[in-house]
Amino acid sequence: MLSHGVKQAALKRALMRVKPEYFSWTMEAQEQYRVAMPDADMFRIRQALLKTLFSISIKTEEELNKVFDAFHDEQYLLFNSTLLPLTGIGDDHFFLNEHLGDKTLLDFETLYDYDFDDHCFQEQARKKDVTGYEGQPYRGTPYQHWARLFIDGAFYYATLSCMAGYLLNIIDDAGSDKISELIPHEYVDGPDHGKREGKGFLYDKRIDAGGLETHLEELQDRFHRFMTERYNELAEDFDRKAQRRVYLIDKSKDHDPQMDFTFSDKTALQAVRFRHFMKDCRRIIGDSQELETLMERERQTVSVYLERMHQDILRNFDPRVRKFRKKRKVILADGALKDLL
Repeated sequence: MLSHGVKQAALKRALMRVKPEYFSWTMEAQEQYRVAMPDADMFRIRQALLKTLFSISIKTEEELNKVFDAFHDEQYLLFNSTLLPLTGIGDDHFFLNEHLGDKTLLDFETLYDYDFDDHCFQEQARKKDVTGYEGQPYRGTPYQHWARLFIDGAFYYATLSCMAGYLLNIIDDAGSDKISELIPHEYVDGPDHGKREGKGFLYDKRIDAGGLETHLEELQDRFHRFMTERYNELAEDFDRKAQRRVYLIDKSKDHDPQMDFTFSDKTALQAVRFRHFMKDCRRIIGDSQELETLMERERQTVSVYLERMHQDILRNFDPRVRKFRKKRKVILADGALKDLL
C-alpha cells in the first residue's frame, strides 16, 4: 500500500490536469465543486489516477468499468482511499455512497436530516404507487446505507443502520438457517433453466425439499410475516426508549476494512453531523456487548418461534391446500446467468 503522501500527490496531479483553477478557489468553492463534480471531470480524474497508481490507460467509461470489475480488494482499497479526500467532506472526509437526487451531502447537517428527508421522499413515492397506502411514522430508517470515511487516518468502508433494521438482518439470517435445519432443501434446475429467450436466458430454479415443498412454503410465509411484525415492534421500542447511542463493530478483513455503525434510534441520528462524524459518534458510543446481547436475544426468539410453527405445520397443515401465486417468468440478460447455471 502506498503512503498517504504518495496518494495525496497522485490526487493533486490528477486535479491539476483536470481543473487547475481549483487550487485558486476558496475552501468553500472547492468543497462545492467536489460534492457536485461534473461526471466528465470525475471520469478524467479517475482516468488519471488509474494511470498513476496502476499504469492502466483507459479512454471510455466502458473501459473504466471493465477495469473496476477486474479489481481485487487491495486494488479497490488503494484507489478508493486515494480518491476519498476529493469526494468526502468534514474531519473524516465522510462520503455517503447513496443516491442523493438533485441534492448533495452539504444540504444536510446531520445524519437525521438526510434520513428524514429520504423517509419523506420514500413515503411520497409509496403513496403515489400504492392505492390506500396510509404511511409509516418516522422512527429512524437507515438500513445498510453505504459510506466511506477515514477513522483515525485509516480508510474504512462503512455500513449505517438503525437498531431495528440491523436486528432485522440478524433475524433474517438466523431464521433462514433455522428453516434449512427444520426442513432441509436445495434449489435445483427446472426444465427451462438456461434456455434462450429473446435477448437473455430463462432463470428456472425449483425448490427440492424431499416432498415437503408446501410445508416449507408455509413455514417461509409465516416467517416473513413474523419479520414484519417483529421489525415494527423493535422500531417502536427503540424509538420510545430514545437511548441515543451508536454501536461500532469492526468487520475488517485483509484489504477490506469494514465498520458497522448501528444507531439506537433517531435521537442518535440527530447527534451525528456529517462534518464531524467520528467525533460525534464517539460522544454517544455504546458498549458493543449490549448489541451482542440484543442480537443473541433475537436469534433465540426466532428459533423458538420457528420450532413452534414447524410443529404446528406438521400437525395441522393440509398440504393439498395451495395458495394462489402469480407465476412469473424471469429472464436474465446475457452474461448475468453465468454464475447461476
